[in-house]
Amino acid sequence: MSPRIYKASQQTKNNILQKAIEIFNQSGTASISMNALAEAVGMSAGNLQYHFKNKEEVIRAIMEEMFKQFDVIYQPTDQPFTLETLRRMMRLNFEIIWSYPFFFRELGALLRNDKLLARRFREIQEQRLADQEKIIKGLAGTGGNRTALNPDELHNVVFTGWVLGHTLLPYIESMGQKINEAALEQAVEIMVQHYKPYLYRFLFYSNKEN
Repeated sequence: MSPRIYKASQQTKNNILQKAIEIFNQSGTASISMNALAEAVGMSAGNLQYHFKNKEEVIRAIMEEMFKQFDVIYQPTDQPFTLETLRRMMRLNFEIIWSYPFFFRELGALLRNDKLLARRFREIQEQRLADQEKIIKGLAGTGGNRTALNPDELHNVVFTGWVLGHTLLPYIESMGQKINEAALEQAVEIMVQHYKPYLYRFLFYSNKEN
Protein backbone atom coordinates (compact mmCIF):
# COMPACT_ATOMS: atom_id res chain seq x y z
CA MET A 1 0.00 0.00 0.00
CA SER A 2 1.41 3.36 -0.97
CA PRO A 3 1.94 6.06 1.69
CA ARG A 4 -0.72 8.23 0.04
CA ILE A 5 -3.38 5.49 0.19
CA TYR A 6 -2.39 4.62 3.75
CA LYS A 7 -2.74 8.23 4.89
CA ALA A 8 -6.15 8.53 3.23
CA SER A 9 -7.31 5.29 4.88
CA GLN A 10 -6.00 6.38 8.28
CA GLN A 11 -7.71 9.75 7.96
CA THR A 12 -10.97 7.98 7.13
CA LYS A 13 -10.56 5.82 10.22
CA ASN A 14 -9.90 8.90 12.33
CA ASN A 15 -13.04 10.56 10.93
CA ILE A 16 -15.10 7.46 11.76
CA LEU A 17 -13.76 7.37 15.31
CA GLN A 18 -14.43 11.06 15.91
CA LYS A 19 -18.01 10.74 14.69
CA ALA A 20 -18.49 7.55 16.73
CA ILE A 21 -17.27 9.32 19.90
CA GLU A 22 -19.67 12.17 19.22
CA ILE A 23 -22.78 10.03 18.75
CA PHE A 24 -21.86 7.51 21.47
CA ASN A 25 -21.50 10.42 23.89
CA GLN A 26 -24.90 11.73 22.85
CA SER A 27 -26.88 8.50 22.65
CA GLY A 28 -24.85 5.69 24.20
CA THR A 29 -23.48 2.70 22.34
CA ALA A 30 -26.46 0.33 22.57
CA SER A 31 -28.76 2.45 20.41
CA ILE A 32 -26.20 3.10 17.67
CA SER A 33 -25.90 0.42 14.99
CA MET A 34 -23.19 0.16 12.37
CA ASN A 35 -25.73 1.37 9.82
CA ALA A 36 -26.49 4.43 11.95
CA LEU A 37 -22.79 5.13 12.37
CA ALA A 38 -22.22 4.77 8.62
CA GLU A 39 -25.04 7.22 7.94
CA ALA A 40 -23.61 9.69 10.45
CA VAL A 41 -20.17 9.47 8.84
CA GLY A 42 -21.65 9.77 5.35
CA MET A 43 -20.60 6.45 3.88
CA SER A 44 -22.15 3.12 3.08
CA ALA A 45 -22.28 0.36 5.68
CA GLY A 46 -20.01 -1.70 3.43
CA ASN A 47 -17.36 1.01 3.31
CA LEU A 48 -17.56 1.42 7.08
CA GLN A 49 -17.04 -2.31 7.58
CA TYR A 50 -13.96 -2.16 5.36
CA HIS A 51 -12.35 -0.11 8.16
CA PHE A 52 -14.11 -1.63 11.19
CA LYS A 53 -15.86 -5.00 11.03
CA ASN A 54 -18.25 -4.25 13.85
CA LYS A 55 -19.08 -1.82 16.65
CA GLU A 56 -16.81 -3.67 19.08
CA GLU A 57 -13.80 -2.89 16.87
CA VAL A 58 -14.80 0.77 16.82
CA ILE A 59 -15.01 0.90 20.63
CA ARG A 60 -11.65 -0.89 21.01
CA ALA A 61 -10.02 1.64 18.69
CA ILE A 62 -11.57 4.52 20.63
CA MET A 63 -10.19 3.11 23.89
CA GLU A 64 -6.68 2.88 22.43
CA GLU A 65 -6.83 6.49 21.27
CA MET A 66 -8.12 7.60 24.65
CA PHE A 67 -5.32 5.91 26.56
CA LYS A 68 -2.73 7.41 24.21
CA GLN A 69 -3.93 10.78 25.49
CA PHE A 70 -3.56 9.61 29.09
CA ASP A 71 0.02 8.52 28.28
CA VAL A 72 0.99 12.14 27.63
CA ILE A 73 -0.15 13.20 31.12
CA TYR A 74 1.72 10.52 33.00
CA GLN A 75 5.07 10.70 31.23
CA PRO A 76 7.99 10.69 33.69
CA THR A 77 9.53 14.12 34.25
CA ASP A 78 12.57 15.56 36.01
CA GLN A 79 10.57 18.59 37.17
CA PRO A 80 9.72 18.94 40.90
CA PHE A 81 6.35 17.39 41.77
CA THR A 82 4.21 19.95 43.61
CA LEU A 83 0.55 20.42 44.40
CA GLU A 84 0.23 22.53 41.26
CA THR A 85 1.77 19.69 39.24
CA LEU A 86 -0.86 17.38 40.73
CA ARG A 87 -3.67 19.84 39.99
CA ARG A 88 -2.54 20.18 36.39
CA MET A 89 -2.34 16.41 35.91
CA MET A 90 -5.75 15.85 37.47
CA ARG A 91 -7.32 18.60 35.38
CA LEU A 92 -5.99 17.02 32.18
CA ASN A 93 -7.09 13.61 33.41
CA PHE A 94 -10.67 14.75 33.93
CA GLU A 95 -10.77 16.68 30.65
CA ILE A 96 -9.85 13.49 28.81
CA ILE A 97 -12.40 11.43 30.71
CA TRP A 98 -15.12 13.92 29.88
CA SER A 99 -14.22 13.78 26.21
CA TYR A 100 -15.33 10.11 26.35
CA PRO A 101 -18.21 10.08 28.86
CA PHE A 102 -19.95 7.15 27.15
CA PHE A 103 -16.99 4.88 27.88
CA PHE A 104 -16.98 5.53 31.62
CA ARG A 105 -20.77 5.58 31.94
CA GLU A 106 -20.99 2.16 30.28
CA LEU A 107 -17.68 0.69 31.39
CA GLY A 108 -19.04 -2.39 33.16
CA ALA A 109 -21.36 -3.33 30.32
CA LEU A 110 -18.74 -2.70 27.65
CA LEU A 111 -16.23 -4.96 29.39
CA ARG A 112 -18.79 -7.71 29.97
CA ASN A 113 -19.88 -7.68 26.34
CA ASP A 114 -16.41 -7.75 24.74
CA LYS A 115 -13.76 -10.07 26.15
CA LEU A 116 -11.04 -8.59 23.92
CA LEU A 117 -11.84 -5.09 25.15
CA ALA A 118 -11.89 -6.32 28.75
CA ARG A 119 -8.53 -8.04 28.45
CA ARG A 120 -6.86 -5.03 26.85
CA PHE A 121 -8.43 -2.64 29.36
CA ARG A 122 -7.11 -4.70 32.27
CA GLU A 123 -3.64 -4.88 30.74
CA ILE A 124 -3.56 -1.10 30.48
CA GLN A 125 -4.92 -0.63 34.00
CA GLU A 126 -2.38 -2.98 35.56
CA GLN A 127 0.48 -1.18 33.84
CA ARG A 128 -0.89 2.22 34.83
CA LEU A 129 -1.24 1.21 38.47
CA ALA A 130 2.34 -0.07 38.46
CA ASP A 131 3.53 3.22 36.92
CA GLN A 132 1.61 5.24 39.49
CA GLU A 133 3.10 3.20 42.33
CA LYS A 134 6.57 4.03 41.00
CA ILE A 135 5.74 7.75 41.06
CA ILE A 136 4.44 7.65 44.64
CA LYS A 137 7.29 5.39 45.72
CA GLY A 138 9.75 7.88 44.24
CA LEU A 139 8.19 10.69 46.24
CA ALA A 140 8.32 8.57 49.37
CA GLY A 141 11.98 7.85 48.75
CA THR A 142 12.81 11.55 48.88
CA GLY A 143 11.72 11.68 52.50
CA GLY A 144 13.77 8.84 53.93
CA ASN A 145 12.58 5.77 55.77
CA ARG A 146 10.33 7.74 58.11
CA THR A 147 7.94 8.41 55.25
CA ALA A 148 8.07 4.98 53.66
CA LEU A 149 4.80 3.25 52.86
CA ASN A 150 4.71 -0.51 53.04
CA PRO A 151 3.71 -2.23 49.78
CA ASP A 152 0.06 -2.67 50.80
CA GLU A 153 -0.27 0.97 51.88
CA LEU A 154 1.35 2.17 48.67
CA HIS A 155 -0.95 0.02 46.57
CA ASN A 156 -4.04 1.19 48.45
CA VAL A 157 -3.15 4.88 48.05
CA VAL A 158 -2.60 4.49 44.32
CA PHE A 159 -5.56 2.15 43.79
CA THR A 160 -7.98 4.48 45.59
CA GLY A 161 -6.71 7.47 43.62
CA TRP A 162 -6.96 5.57 40.35
CA VAL A 163 -10.54 4.46 40.99
CA LEU A 164 -11.55 7.97 42.04
CA GLY A 165 -9.90 9.47 39.00
CA HIS A 166 -11.88 7.26 36.63
CA THR A 167 -15.29 7.17 38.33
CA LEU A 168 -15.71 10.53 40.01
CA LEU A 169 -17.21 12.45 37.09
CA PRO A 170 -19.75 9.74 36.16
CA TYR A 171 -20.75 9.59 39.83
CA ILE A 172 -21.17 13.37 40.04
CA GLU A 173 -23.31 13.25 36.90
CA SER A 174 -25.40 10.36 38.30
CA MET A 175 -26.27 12.57 41.27
CA GLY A 176 -27.91 15.08 38.93
CA GLN A 177 -25.06 17.58 38.69
CA LYS A 178 -24.13 18.85 35.27
CA ILE A 179 -20.51 18.30 34.30
CA ASN A 180 -19.25 21.83 33.75
CA GLU A 181 -16.27 23.92 34.76
CA ALA A 182 -17.33 23.94 38.41
CA ALA A 183 -17.73 20.17 38.47
CA LEU A 184 -14.29 19.69 36.92
CA GLU A 185 -12.70 21.93 39.54
CA GLN A 186 -14.56 20.09 42.28
CA ALA A 187 -13.21 16.77 40.99
CA VAL A 188 -9.67 18.13 40.80
CA GLU A 189 -9.77 19.36 44.39
CA ILE A 190 -11.12 16.03 45.64
CA MET A 191 -8.15 14.30 44.03
CA VAL A 192 -5.73 16.84 45.49
CA GLN A 193 -7.25 16.27 48.91
CA HIS A 194 -6.71 12.52 48.51
CA TYR A 195 -3.02 12.84 47.63
CA LYS A 196 -2.11 15.96 49.61
CA PRO A 197 -1.28 14.23 52.94
CA TYR A 198 1.21 11.96 51.20
CA LEU A 199 2.71 14.70 49.06
CA TYR A 200 3.17 17.05 52.04
CA ARG A 201 4.60 14.23 54.09
CA PHE A 202 7.22 13.40 51.46
CA LEU A 203 8.14 17.00 50.70
CA PHE A 204 8.26 18.03 54.38
CA TYR A 205 10.78 15.38 55.34
CA SER A 206 12.76 15.89 52.15
CA ASN A 207 13.15 19.61 52.86
CA LYS A 208 13.88 18.99 56.55
CA GLU A 209 16.70 16.57 55.77
CA ASN A 210 18.19 18.91 53.20
